[in-house]
Amino acid sequence: MAIKASGSSLAFSEIRTFWGDANSGSMSLSEYYAGGNNVFSGAEDEAGNALPSSSTIKVSDFYSTHTVTTGARTTIGTGTSYTIPLGVSTLDIILHAGGGTGGEGDESGVGGGGGGGGSGGVVVGTLTVSNNIQGNPTQQTISLDIGNGGTSIAGGGSAEKANGENTSITYGGQTTTAGYGGYGGGYSNDGSSYSAASPGSNSIGNNFSASVNTVGTTGDGPQAASGDSGSIAGTAGKVTPVQTVLTDLSNAYAFGSVGGTGGAINPDSNSTQTGNNASGRCAGGGGAASRDRSNTHHWYGGSGAGGAINIVVAS
Repeated sequence: MAIKASGSSLAFSEIRTFWGDANSGSMSLSEYYAGGNNVFSGAEDEAGNALPSSSTIKVSDFYSTHTVTTGARTTIGTGTSYTIPLGVSTLDIILHAGGGTGGEGDESGVGGGGGGGGSGGVVVGTLTVSNNIQGNPTQQTISLDIGNGGTSIAGGGSAEKANGENTSITYGGQTTTAGYGGYGGGYSNDGSSYSAASPGSNSIGNNFSASVNTVGTTGDGPQAASGDSGSIAGTAGKVTPVQTVLTDLSNAYAFGSVGGTGGAINPDSNSTQTGNNASGRCAGGGGAASRDRSNTHHWYGGSGAGGAINIVVAS
């Protein structure tokens, strides 16, 4: 958003309307030095000429000045808040949720291997920012909650099968969420099977216009071995189903989503049966293999990849 270019007269009142009036009624150009109450430090016109921060300042300095620089991109993998630049009215945002773990493999009884974990959901859209004028004394923030991938932890219980976590933003009392990826199915320590978990649901706040609203994928189920042999490979973790779409939008939306590879049957290396971790964002961990008559009887799936948030200044 910018003031009109040179070629027609520019009134002080237009500057005041455009940049705001933090001093409530006084009429002096000195109130519009860059870095003051009304104009942010480093403000410039569309030709890249900086507004004066001291000394001489003229009405003509304000031709084609703009309140925000569009296209500024931020990728956030950790953290709890994002400070909105003054003057911004819309932000393009992408939310990626965390992927789930791969399922376990076990050779007890019939036994079997693990399925790859499910990928997290993806939400893409535009957040509308309210009352964010240059003269506001306090910048607004967006609360962030960035989901981790499910972590595979050996040691029994339910820790081995873990969902990813939701990724969400909250602004103006409204929350938009990309839902987690569920864990893959597999076999517990006693050889009993369990099913893959469903992905979490997405939700869209009233101040967010979503162009992509895709829930995560369901992981593979347990991989049953044939007869009592108990030997079977795990399957790979899932990737986000909208990766190609996001990559095609622009570089700001490009990201890697690589599922963990499944464990393989290898009599020479027990570690090979373990499922591999996912990489990039959203993807699920690989499921573990199961190998019969091994000194190791149980193997764990790989961890899911964590989520992230991309923010691009739109206007």
